[in-house]
Amino acid sequence: MDQQLYIAWQTDPVLIGGIFSLAVIYTLLVGPLRSRIAPGEPFPVRNSILFYLGVILFYLAEGSPLHDLAERYSLFAHMIQHNVVSYAVAPLMLAGMPVWLLRWMFVTSPLYPVMKQVLKPISTFLVFTIGYSIWHIPVIYDGALQNSVIHHTQHVLFLIVSLCVWWPIMTKVPELPRPHRLVQLVYLFLLPIGQLAVFGAVTFAWDTLYPTYEMAPTWFLADQHQDQSLAGAFMNVSTMLAFGLPFIAIFFRWYGEETGRTMDGRPLKKPAQLREAQS
Repeated sequence: MDQQLYIAWQTDPVLIGGIFSLAVIYTLLVGPLRSRIAPGEPFPVRNSILFYLGVILFYLAEGSPLHDLAERYSLFAHMIQHNVVSYAVAPLMLAGMPVWLLRWMFVTSPLYPVMKQVLKPISTFLVFTIGYSIWHIPVIYDGALQNSVIHHTQHVLFLIVSLCVWWPIMTKVPELPRPHRLVQLVYLFLLPIGQLAVFGAVTFAWDTLYPTYEMAPTWFLADQHQDQSLAGAFMNVSTMLAFGLPFIAIFFRWYGEETGRTMDGRPLKKPAQLREAQS
């Protein structure tokens, strides 16, 4: 079997045009149109840096040689793609959206009644868990591998559901607030559990799940079955880290808000301020 890897940077005009259009729309909203959307608001420098980092990382996941590795050769490479989009690009982009822009998009628009329901923790949990799981059904997953347009669409949908799943943890919009700290902790604890069926199926399957990879040369492992098992293990570990680290941070904040003390017993400065809603 030919072991040469055919990989290249992506020049698909739909991909390039879509990412470029996203950056341009964001630039217009926080730049020239800012005076109409939120008069008096300064240019959001920090938000913009985070958003553009998310855009660049999205292109690196979708347009670099990683895309060819994921689409043609390696499920492990594909899991790297998915997790970069879900656990890095999505929170960066969400952090890059200033509060006034999110309020204009979701609160002062006709979307508000819908977003109030969609962005509740139970809704975002179900949207992310079901959406992520469905795409890993072999016939659907392999269909995306056979068509680059479907493949890129798959990742755009991953990005959308990932933006939703991070909302209850990251939002600062008063009308669409974060839930209580305890709810956030339960939410973050359950998210990896919701993916266990997918992790288990991929990691411990007896055969190669996706026909596209069956005859593909591996890039550093002995066979595709090992690559598939590594992909499943990577999915599990990266998901636990992605949601586990915020879990730890929120737990410490909650402890401080409730006790006015750090975990080692020292009093916090200005404990009253720590009780401000989702400060």
